[in-house]
Amino acid sequence: MQKTRAFLRIIIIIVAALIQTAAVAGPASVIEFVDAADVDSAVFPDPSAPCHSRLPAWEMSIVEGTYNRFTARRADADCREAFGKVVRDFTDEEKSVLTRYVTRIDSAVGVEFPVLNHLPWCFVAISDTFDFGVPNVGRYIILTKGLLKEMHEWAEKQSNMFFVGMEVLIREKAFLLQNNRRGTFEKFYTEVWGFRKIPVLSIDRLMQDNGIFFTRIPPNEWVLKLSPKDKEYIMPTLLLRDAGKSGGTVQRVAITIDSTSKGFFPRKSKKSPIDYRDLRQILNYRKKFPLSEYDYHPAEISADLLTKYIVMKYVSTHYGTAPTKISEYSQIDVLMRMLWGSGVK
Repeated sequence: MQKTRAFLRIIIIIVAALIQTAAVAGPASVIEFVDAADVDSAVFPDPSAPCHSRLPAWEMSIVEGTYNRFTARRADADCREAFGKVVRDFTDEEKSVLTRYVTRIDSAVGVEFPVLNHLPWCFVAISDTFDFGVPNVGRYIILTKGLLKEMHEWAEKQSNMFFVGMEVLIREKAFLLQNNRRGTFEKFYTEVWGFRKIPVLSIDRLMQDNGIFFTRIPPNEWVLKLSPKDKEYIMPTLLLRDAGKSGGTVQRVAITIDSTSKGFFPRKSKKSPIDYRDLRQILNYRKKFPLSEYDYHPAEISADLLTKYIVMKYVSTHYGTAPTKISEYSQIDVLMRMLWGSGVK
């Protein structure tokens, strides 16, 4: 009888441990592939809801400096109708490739950042001829057919570019997490990085006559002091130059923002209606975010660092090498603890 009780206690301990492990790791991710026929009901269930476009993170990370398919003047116009026309069905091969990436990512995320696994994988495929930014739908990862083809080649060749494919998907999912945990991320931007959220400024109107636009998604509401004693702020943003039929060019810039008794205002320049500088040339900003040389917004920075942290730890565990020191990701450890402490939804 005592042996039986001892055996039962062992079984109970093992079951409890398994339950606890499952709770920490989170539920297994579910993969959903949205085909063209279902895009209206799945991606845009509310016809009255606004459809805003954004520059996708994977385009900005892979094609630095230019975005030939983006027409700045039409970025938010007729977004819903235009997007619906370019959605394409997934092939079985594309579904298989994405499943391979997701399986690899889930194993890495489950160990290093289980909060991310509580969001499902929802994919939409579009043609490569789309000349808008992708809609900011808040739940779906939107990939072009061309990118899916490249990701398939990376997987088949088993090259180091496979990790780039992992980064593309993790980074896009990190943006979805930001929409899901907006309050926690904004607290992190403020308390850890020193950003300040201000009312949205009507900047585009001052620039569009010159064919220059600033992307509004993510919203340009975050400013940062370069010096604690200075009253001058910078607003990291993305500048878009419309080049007509050839598309346009993209540049990450810092708009100079003056803090006055009447509020925040963009500083005027002799050469243009607004004073702005290349963000990469501002050394104080570069020193504050050493791993985000090309990122322009706290949402971009955090997504980039989260992605690199997860992939770096995966590479280090499986191959014994890592591209960057763990210590450089200490702030991301803080963000992870904040997200976990805010509760799992």
